[in-house]
Amino acid sequence: MGRIVTYTETGIEYKADPKHRKLILEHFGMDGKSRCLIHNGEKDWKPDETWEEELLEGKDATEFRGIAARSNFLSLDCPDLQFPVKDVSREMAKPKVGSWKRMKKIARYLANREEVVWKFEWQDPTDLSHVMGDSDWGGRPTRKSTSGGVWMIGKHCIKTWSSTQGAYALSSAEAEFYAMIDAVTRAKGLISLAKEVGFCDLENIVHVGTDSSAAKSFVSRRGLGKMRHLEIRDLWLQKEVNDGKVKVSKVKGIENPADLMTKILGIKDINERLEAMNLVAKWTRPIPSGEG
Repeated sequence: MGRIVTYTETGIEYKADPKHRKLILEHFGMDGKSRCLIHNGEKDWKPDETWEEELLEGKDATEFRGIAARSNFLSLDCPDLQFPVKDVSREMAKPKVGSWKRMKKIARYLANREEVVWKFEWQDPTDLSHVMGDSDWGGRPTRKSTSGGVWMIGKHCIKTWSSTQGAYALSSAEAEFYAMIDAVTRAKGLISLAKEVGFCDLENIVHVGTDSSAAKSFVSRRGLGKMRHLEIRDLWLQKEVNDGKVKVSKVKGIENPADLMTKILGIKDINERLEAMNLVAKWTRPIPSGEG
């Protein structure tokens, strides 16, 4: 698949195939010296602008789909791209001029961000894994929220994701609740997969972290409470918590690495979220002082 795996004295390092970034930049005529962005995508969506209604046609639409698909593949190994690329990929069926502008902003970010290196440093065997989830309530412009998450074994980051929620969340607490459901179900599946490939001692209990006190409180009780429009099938998580199969803990928002998969962030915040996952980004130019 072109990924680069390097064995070092301290462990194993892993990174994406650099040709995908190179081809994206070449398509837009950019390189490491081009004008770049200090955040990982379009921060301010302007749905009222005319370019949000004008469709791309013919060759332009085909080129957009090709670049979006390449970016989507690259984002599998780059958590900092997963949220902006997810939004762009959702526009592949009927791309608009605004879609192309958003894709170009991702390319301008890549002109500054050279690579993301996953570090798997040697660690003692552990039976503990943990997952952290986060959400972006209200989304852009569909108003569907985003669920983001990261699953780790010890200090090793194994899996990250960013996905659009199916239901329309009516509050930030509800969006966080759906994100927690997504995190727990993914963690259960990953634990099962890990055991199949040899991690036989991995604990079955799911340890999930959230930065939402309201969502944590909701899953710790029984029943719908004021959220009467929720599907009954979503309440299984309350039972899992009550039975001790899922343990929920509170984390500060600024310390939650899943935040990276639900928002457009600046370089400083991106570095902090990646560091919490034991990942390192390499930049083509110095980071502006005080950048947030």
